[in-house]
Formats: sequence, C-alpha cells, structure tokens
Amino acid sequence: RSSTESSEAGADTRRHPSCRRSRSVTPSCAVDTKVFLGSRLRRPESVRMLSDEESEVQEVRYCLKTLREQMAARQNNNNNNNKVRSRLPSEIQLKPVGDDEQQKGKVREVSRRLHARLKEVEKQHQEETDRLQAESNQLRALLAERTERLRKAEQESKEKEQQVEELQRLLQSMTEESSHLKDRVAEKEAELLKLKANEEEEQRRAEREASVLKEKNRLLDDMLKSHQRKVRSMIEQVQNSKTMLQDRDRVIRDLEERVAFLDAENRELHDHMDFFLNGQQPPPPPPAENKPEVVYSKPLTPTTPTSKPLPFIKVVEIRS
Repeated sequence: RSSTESSEAGADTRRHPSCRRSRSVTPSCAVDTKVFLGSRLRRPESVRMLSDEESEVQEVRYCLKTLREQMAARQNNNNNNNKVRSRLPSEIQLKPVGDDEQQKGKVREVSRRLHARLKEVEKQHQEETDRLQAESNQLRALLAERTERLRKAEQESKEKEQQVEELQRLLQSMTEESSHLKDRVAEKEAELLKLKANEEEEQRRAEREASVLKEKNRLLDDMLKSHQRKVRSMIEQVQNSKTMLQDRDRVIRDLEERVAFLDAENRELHDHMDFFLNGQQPPPPPPAENKPEVVYSKPLTPTTPTSKPLPFIKVVEIRS
C-alpha cells in the first residue's frame, strides 16, 4: 500500500510539471491575446472560449491539488494507525484495508479522468494559442507591409518636397531673370524714345511714304481683284457658251434628221396623192441615193446684244 501511494505521489509529481508548463504557457498566451485584441477586436468569441478553457484548467489544477492534499493526509493517518493495527488480529484488519483500497481506486479513477480532461483542455488551449499566434503573425506581416508602404509614401513625399524646392529655386531664378529683362526692356524703350525724339521728322516722312505705298498697294489689289473677277466671269461665259453651243449643235442635228425624214415623208405623200388622183399605182419608194440631203444651212443670230440666252435659229435648205 505504501508503494502504491508512493507511485501515485510520483505520478502526481510527474503530472505537476505539465501543470507548470501550462502555467508557463498561459502568460505568453495572455500577451498574444492582448496583442490580438489590441490589433483586431473582431474576434470576441475566440477570446471568450480561451477564458473558459483557462478557468477549466484552473479548476482541474485545484482538484488535483485537493486530491494530493487528501492523499497526503490519508498517508499520514495510515502511518499513525499502522502501529495500532499491527497489534490487532489479521481478521480485524481485512475490512479497513479493503475499504481503503476501494477508496484509493476511486481516487485514482477520478485523478485519471481529471488528468485526461486536463490534457484535452491543454490541447485545446494549445490549438487556440497556435491559431492566435498564426493570426498574430499574419497581423504582424500586415503591419510590416503597411509600415513599408508608409515608408515608401514618406520617401515619395520627401522626393516630391525636393522637387518642389527645386521648382521654387527655378521659379526664383526665372523671376530674377524676368526682372533683369524688364530692366533691359525699360532701357531699350528709353533709347527708342530718344531715337524717336531725334528722328521724328524722318519717321513722319517714312510714315507718309508708307501710307502712300499702302494706298497704292490697296489700289493695285483692288484692280487685280477686279481683273480676276472679270477673267473668272469671262471664263465662265466661255464655258457656258461652249456648253450652249454643244447643246445647240446636238439639237440642230436632231432637227435636221427630223426635217429630212419629214420632208421625205411629205414628198412620198405628195406622190401618193398625185397617183391616187390620176388613178395610177404609186411608184416604189426612192432608193437610198435619192434621199434628200442638206445643201445649205445658215445660223441666225440676234442683231442686238443681250445677256439673256435666246433660242438658236438656223435656216436649212434641202435638195432632193
């Protein structure tokens, strides 16, 4: 029995370092939890689960501590009662020994269950700690990225400030140069006024000559424009006359053909009428070489000039 109790005490002492490890893990987890809560307040459920698991771990530790104290007290009582029990007969000592063994078995069973529960809670606690650590690492990486972006933005801002300073220096130099140029312009204007005062008469004469030349140039331009308008008008008239002549020639040819055809029909009708009146058969139609042909044509033009287009009249003489 004493060996059994010593083995249980050894088991308790072996379990005790795990409790110490859990205690050593808890502060770091608390720090990570604080960091996580400080950086990201959107996970209250995980924090609540972590606090519940910590309370369960503390309860298990308290139960184990109570069991160890009870077992130590019972061990002391058993050591004190061993002297009295050694004097009693073996038949009297059997019943308490059996009760004590049964009680120890129950205690060991409870201790095993509590130890298993402690392991499970520690495992869950470790998983939650790993998850929070991963999220903390992710947030640290995000913070590093944001810090790098901020550093780049600050660097770009410094570069832009340098560019602004350079532009300001350039603007200042341009302002100085502009003031220098204004001074030179003022000097040149003063010299020009002096020259104008000395050569005012020559300038007036030159201005008069320039005005005369401008007037002549204007008159020449007007004459040139007038001649150009006349030339364009004459060209348009010539083109219109050509077009009209072409149209009239085409109409004349059509009329000549129609007149020749009508004259031939007229002669043929006259011959038919003469033969019908005399009671004779009409002669056959004349051959192609006896057709009438135009032997004389003369165009008629108006005697008075006018701008209005007139019809083209032409007298045609046909020989049969």
